[in-house]
Amino acid sequence: MTTLPDPTTQSELPDLRTVPHTFVEDIYGVSNGCLLLALGVHLLHQARLITGGVAGLALMLSYLAPFSPGTLFTAINLPIFLVFWRMLGTPYIMRTTIATLSIMVLVDMVGAGIVISSITMPIAALVGGTVMGIGVLAVTRHATGVGGLAVVARWLHRQRGWNFGAICMAFDAVIVGSAFAVLGVERGFWSLISALATNAVVLIWHRPDRYLVEG
Repeated sequence: MTTLPDPTTQSELPDLRTVPHTFVEDIYGVSNGCLLLALGVHLLHQARLITGGVAGLALMLSYLAPFSPGTLFTAINLPIFLVFWRMLGTPYIMRTTIATLSIMVLVDMVGAGIVISSITMPIAALVGGTVMGIGVLAVTRHATGVGGLAVVARWLHRQRGWNFGAICMAFDAVIVGSAFAVLGVERGFWSLISALATNAVVLIWHRPDRYLVEG
């Protein structure tokens, strides 16, 4: 249950909405988010599942080509960030590029440091998807991005007036839908569950109207 401040002292509280995160808080928040994203990718990779967005596309390609999902994640994202540099602005692009490169390194580090002998698809989908959702939330709350497809969706929204959420859902539907054809029906189903778990975390908790402090 949420505890509300005493009405008699509420006027004495600082307006937290005007207090930005400090530089150290931004670094710590984004670092934690990148680590969680890398862990989620590793869990899904061990079960040969995918999720939505660029992470899902990177996972899918890693099953078809001799490259790690972290390397593919970066290879897909960076060209998109470069193309839309002017639209996003240099500060955002720099933070996002550093986060993306960090994820590439962390995916390999987590893979080398956590050896999983066996993991079921339901656990990989639910835990991996949820962990990735928390990672996305942490990174986003500190004004940083990790998804190139969201950038494309934002551009289409500005240029064509298309619904941002609908575009993102369409991208995810195509990526996750491909899992049924490439990985089989069972892995396709659990990949869908993974994507839903990730999006559920972001949908429920990424609510600027409910929180006083935003990155």
